[in-house]
Amino acid sequence: MLMRDVAVIGAGPAGLYAAYRLASAGLGVAVLDAQESVGDNAVCSGVIGEEAFGRFGLPSRPVLNSIYCLRAVSPAGRSLEYRSPTPLARVVDKAEFNRDLASLARAAGAELHSGRLVEAVAREDHGAIVRFRSRLGAREKIGARVAVIASGVGGKLNGALGLVKPREFLRAVQADIPLGKDGAMNPTEIYVGRSVAPGAFGWKIPLGHGRVRVGLMSWEEPRPYFSALLQRVAPGLKRGEARFQQKAIGQMPMGNCVAERIVAIGEAAVHVKTSTGGGIYFGLLSAEMAAEVILRAFQKGDFSVQTLGRFERYWKTAFGTELWTGYLARKLAGRLSDSLIEKAFERAKGIALLGRLKDELSFDWHRRAILASLLGLFGPAAGS
Repeated sequence: MLMRDVAVIGAGPAGLYAAYRLASAGLGVAVLDAQESVGDNAVCSGVIGEEAFGRFGLPSRPVLNSIYCLRAVSPAGRSLEYRSPTPLARVVDKAEFNRDLASLARAAGAELHSGRLVEAVAREDHGAIVRFRSRLGAREKIGARVAVIASGVGGKLNGALGLVKPREFLRAVQADIPLGKDGAMNPTEIYVGRSVAPGAFGWKIPLGHGRVRVGLMSWEEPRPYFSALLQRVAPGLKRGEARFQQKAIGQMPMGNCVAERIVAIGEAAVHVKTSTGGGIYFGLLSAEMAAEVILRAFQKGDFSVQTLGRFERYWKTAFGTELWTGYLARKLAGRLSDSLIEKAFERAKGIALLGRLKDELSFDWHRRAILASLLGLFGPAAGS
């Protein structure tokens, strides 16, 4: 049986970045992923805030476009627009982004094993045993002193280990479509309303070269609403020009991310923005913090819940309040009727809300802007 310092289960951004950090520190790291090739079936809007590229040293090769302008659109077509002189975010090809992170992890010394479906993780006195099925169907296992679960939100490992689970799920669907009139510099549009996307929102993201990424997430079955959104933004779209991708998005972690010798990170830990459903930025933060805690555990030779539990304190301090604020704000917005949303758009324009929020707006950190928006729209000065 192979034995490594760390076994990382899942080759998405969080798992690969954790592998990169741990291997760079000299640990023996093996990454196991169920897909035949890294990046296969990577379903994501691909939007990553500009801050992340500088903070994590992310690869720029997979970047398709930069976002300078965001436009929120009401059910009736009213709009609110925010434009920045510098990029707010970048749109990446998610499959290529994952592959570039995999190259970084390999260069640091991590081993990547594709086509390995992990079926169980068991804790033993001196390590964790990871049991998996190979691409040929053979059942195999690998031992590690620590196992990192980064296999996304749909896996069964968390339940078997009594680890964190989502409070609820959103359901998302998207497609890249041709839309020649949308240039790379056009605004990224966000479509809101109970009749548009119950409980969440839709989006249209310019990719350049006459293509856009259209998507929608909802707490209801999203496909009928997505079809209506496609008809709204691309009425001339021909059958077969859109290949749909679907994904469940976990919201609000419930339970522990840590057990003895085991840490769950990224989407497997439900470290996903509750305001937008984005998982990359908080997933990378999660991986960074988990790697720091695991390295300390190796220095101490102690892989207990008490030692690895620092990770719980780290992520809750870093973005726990962000998750709760976004979750409650989205639940509130999801209960507004379309007519109330129209009134909110009118009021926001009337009080120049976006101008007031200029110092509070951050692409990746939403709590301050959410609270300032609520105060501006419904506070004592809202009618002034």
